[in-house]
Amino acid sequence: MSRTNIITILNLLNVPKIGPKRVRALLLKHDILDSIFSLSEKDLCAIDGIDQRLAKTIKSYSDFDYGKKEWDTAQDKDARIISLWDEEYPVPLKNIYNPPVLLYLKGQPLNPKEDTVAIVGSRNTTQYGRRVAQSLAKDLSANNLTIVSGLARGIDTVAHKEVVTGGGKTIAVLGSGIDIIYPAENRDLADAITKDGTIISEFPLGTKPDPGNFPQRNRIISGLSHGTIVVEAGDRSGAMLTALNSIDQNREVFAVPGRIYDKQSVGCLRLLRHGAVPVENAEQIIEHIQHCLFKPRKAKQTKIRFDITEEEKQILNILDNDPKHIDELTRISSVEITQLLTILLQLELKGAIKQIGGKQFIRIM
Repeated sequence: MSRTNIITILNLLNVPKIGPKRVRALLLKHDILDSIFSLSEKDLCAIDGIDQRLAKTIKSYSDFDYGKKEWDTAQDKDARIISLWDEEYPVPLKNIYNPPVLLYLKGQPLNPKEDTVAIVGSRNTTQYGRRVAQSLAKDLSANNLTIVSGLARGIDTVAHKEVVTGGGKTIAVLGSGIDIIYPAENRDLADAITKDGTIISEFPLGTKPDPGNFPQRNRIISGLSHGTIVVEAGDRSGAMLTALNSIDQNREVFAVPGRIYDKQSVGCLRLLRHGAVPVENAEQIIEHIQHCLFKPRKAKQTKIRFDITEEEKQILNILDNDPKHIDELTRISSVEITQLLTILLQLELKGAIKQIGGKQFIRIM
């Protein structure tokens, strides 16, 4: 859409009490877009959703410099603005109820037929949740799926970082203006995302991250995606709202099973009770969304090393997802600690285990 039309839409959205839904109704009449503010009250009232009071409000609008200033400021900040009618606008998002009329973008152009999966979760994470988020983000990205999340603390940050580190593509959806990164400690991460991915927002420049913005932001996260994966979530968390949006949008919902006594598992267990798909691995997720992928694909299988010695197998069989301290491994295996350290190092080099700090180890194959 042309610069002039985008500026007109910006001004329309700036009209008090008009809202995106009515703006969409106005914009269905493309032939009058350039002269929308010149229409008579009678012609405006003939459009769905526009009554006489609102028609008078549109006719009295005078801040026409707003749209131009917003456009120019976006250019100065290396951001772009696209409309619902532009070819770049993502098809999945276009198909939701109440899609954003405008999107502010920073980074790489959007692919209208991007195969995407959302990974969301609690800001207060467990070690288990972080490991699962890393693993899923890494494996899904390796299968050329774009990971969508909200750049929030916790699971969102873990997912974005894992994709960026692996050279994949991720989309961060903000609950603020695209020029206001929240939380502030994620500014470097946001810059890194824009190298291969995109940061997007529907909020005007300068919009602060007010709490009321995030439910609105969450519908975009799910709306961009073929499915939403909830890694950890409290019962009333933003991640749960994203999952419920995904259900309303007729998209898949996946939930990571957790311990029944963990507060961060309450939301996921609730989703599982109501029919969410329990997450085991990336292959399972790809299988479930295969029918709606723009480019169907077979999941790449994780390579497993088979050159494991008997001594290494003994230690590997002791380890699982629960971290075990080296003292505990020594006690269970009866292997002298110097020899055990050598075995653990070999297993780590073979990609079978991982040291997670404090001399604690987990199995990852």
